[in-house]
Amino acid sequence: MKKICVLLIICFFVVVALGCKSDTGNYFADTLKGKATDAAWDSLTTKSTETTSEKKSKATSDYVPSDADAHYIQPSDYFISDREFPNQGWIYVYLAKVVTAPTAQTKNEGQFMKVHDGKEIWTKYHWKSRIATKADIRIGAIVISFDDNIIDNVYMAPKNKDQARNGQWFMGKIIDTTDLYKGYVTVAGGYKVDVNNIRIPIK
Repeated sequence: MKKICVLLIICFFVVVALGCKSDTGNYFADTLKGKATDAAWDSLTTKSTETTSEKKSKATSDYVPSDADAHYIQPSDYFISDREFPNQGWIYVYLAKVVTAPTAQTKNEGQFMKVHDGKEIWTKYHWKSRIATKADIRIGAIVISFDDNIIDNVYMAPKNKDQARNGQWFMGKIIDTTDLYKGYVTVAGGYKVDVNNIRIPIK
């Protein structure tokens, strides 16, 4: 009888132990499964968010207004400076939007916002512009050119909208056209400028 009781007690503990092991195993399995599912979801969500963000960034970067020209310049854009062009050498000019239009009451000064940094300044040195034609390319012509795309020592037109609108431009005078057959002219300072990188300032 005692042996039977002992056997029954042993069997009871074995069953309990096995049950605990099974529950523990199921618990750990469920926990691991849950963590794996959460990790996979987080990974997919992150990738989806990054992809959406990248697409938005690319879409914003690639968008070009329908009224922009080949240099990504719009009719409402101005080039401005804080000084007058000295009629020799060259000066930097900045792409800007008008905030307060120049009038006789403002002594022909306008308030402009620089496109690349949003800084607002008052100045009377402002120009609209257009892309140069063949007839515009002559000795002594004052031109505006892009400064931040140099290939083989020649200043080229901007490659894209972001470069055009956030990069640097300069104003200079054409001093040599003898290399036109090579596709460029020379402006004051000895800088070679591609013929497709020339704008004519309009006062």
